[in-house]
Amino acid sequence: MSYTLQDFCAEIHDILVAENNADGREKVRRKLEQLLANETFIEQFCGPDKPVGVYKLNEDPTTGAVVLSHVMGEGTMSPPHDHGASWAIYGQATGHTIMREWDRTDDGSDDEDISLEQTSEYRLDPGQVGLFNPGVIHSIEYPDNARFVRVTGVDLDGIDRKSYNLKHKTVKTIRAESANAA
Repeated sequence: MSYTLQDFCAEIHDILVAENNADGREKVRRKLEQLLANETFIEQFCGPDKPVGVYKLNEDPTTGAVVLSHVMGEGTMSPPHDHGASWAIYGQATGHTIMREWDRTDDGSDDEDISLEQTSEYRLDPGQVGLFNPGVIHSIEYPDNARFVRVTGVDLDGIDRKSYNLKHKTVKTIRAESANAA
């Protein structure tokens, strides 16, 4: 019997209730590898007939963890960004994604004159999974029609995050949607 989305969501719930820390995140990362081995899951949630978009597959009401499938159309490279106080785990379903991590090398006192240095780069191919811990500045690059599954510690729309502009050497805060509605 294949490892299903329901199995994955139940197991990561138990993991995060017991260990909502670095060890727990690593266990979730390994569980996502297991889920990505299920060809039926890939076909259903990331297959060629799935329209382009981002789909929320599960949001755990206890831990806040969110499981999303990303069915991408045109390839792109994101600007360096973080996920604020949340972590993110990316699992490649089809195509590939280049993952880059960055360190802010200025003293952090001026968001209009920042400096970032790339510290690592690796490629995720189908079935491979990468983890960004809270606050890690990262960027992703993928070709047309790439598809991946992302698990975050919380709904990212509900927290402040930062996006870094390398050309203009600036950083801006992406405010939580709840703050914009107030």
